Amino acid sequence: MSNIILVIKGLIIGFAKVMPGVSGAILAISMGVYDKGISSITCFFDNIKENIKFLFFIGIGIIFAIMLGSNIVYFLLNNYYVITMLFFIGLIFGSTPKIISKIDKSIKGILLVVTTFVIITLLTIMNINNNTINYSIIIYLISGLMDAFGMVVPGISSTALLMVLGTYNNIIYSLSNLENIINNLNILIPYGLGIFIGIIVTSIIINYLFKKYNKLTFSFILGVILSTLLTLLLEIFSHYINIKDLVIGLALLSLGIIISCFFDD
Repeated sequence: MSNIILVIKGLIIGFAKVMPGVSGAILAISMGVYDKGISSITCFFDNIKENIKFLFFIGIGIIFAIMLGSNIVYFLLNNYYVITMLFFIGLIFGSTPKIISKIDKSIKGILLVVTTFVIITLLTIMNINNNTINYSIIIYLISGLMDAFGMVVPGISSTALLMVLGTYNNIIYSLSNLENIINNLNILIPYGLGIFIGIIVTSIIINYLFKKYNKLTFSFILGVILSTLLTLLLEIFSHYINIKDLVIGLALLSLGIIISCFFDD
């Protein structure tokens, strides 16, 4: 795989990373770099030179796309919130059939889906109703850990998790241009540290879980996705929605479903 191709694939994954609803991991799977990425992290010392080369070039594409894409997404969320979010929800929803086909359909698997859905939904609703969130170093460190979880686990949008956590807008603004990056290092340093630690830890864990408990792992993932869908819908309908935005939003929701299904193939 040429270095240029790796950078291009990194660009695509990076744009997905800043868009709530798109699973960067699923795009990585679709483009044939997911397994290599997990292997490069979990077995880094087995082939240091090759792994550094792979992670470097795909990482360049991801980082560049995040910096460029953050400006676009920040503008859309501030000017066309309902329309944009309905499109992103379509992207999430479109990935669910593929995930459903991979879950454990026994009673144990279904129970795990329901339990995960209920617990995460309750915790999220408690967070949404809490208007006194302390945006401290710890919360951004946790955001980085959550972001890493979403980056590594197929089917989960890391940015959707940040929206649920309540830190997405601050992080996306901090990444939207160079001046913001410099002025918001108190946000980005703990966030970046959380991502670094989270990617390593999550890669090791997910590699083990997919090998030992593949179907149950997908059951857990489905529970997270369904909870994310519900909480984002609740957040949207807490805003005023006019007919024009609703019609356009529903059209884009359908488009999001189509795009997500395409990337799942």
